[in-house]
Amino acid sequence: MIKKQILAFLFIALSIVSCSKDEPTSTPAIAFTQAEGKAVNGEYTITGTITSSVALLKVILTKEGSATPFIVDDTTAKNKNNYPYSYLITGITKDTYIMIDVYDQNNTKTSTRFLIRV
Repeated sequence: MIKKQILAFLFIALSIVSCSKDEPTSTPAIAFTQAEGKAVNGEYTITGTITSSVALLKVILTKEGSATPFIVDDTTAKNKNNYPYSYLITGITKDTYIMIDVYDQNNTKTSTRFLIRV
């Protein structure tokens, strides 16, 4: 009798676990080709790869200290899980941090910054 109850419990527990849908929950990961950049004639191209278990929604780049985004990429990054990116940054006249915000389609945000030196 106890063996039957244990077997029934295990069967129910395994059924519940195997039927549950696992939603991807990890945040997007941002990797850079270089650790930092060196501007030439006020320009630098940031390159790397963004990976996410949930498809991307958009990528926003802002020069640190500015309230206005420099680049809003809501087309080429959208719907990708593995996105090799390349963004041209212009107007670099002093050492500048670029703030990078990545949003996936669950609206999960990952932020980092990248230093461009003159």
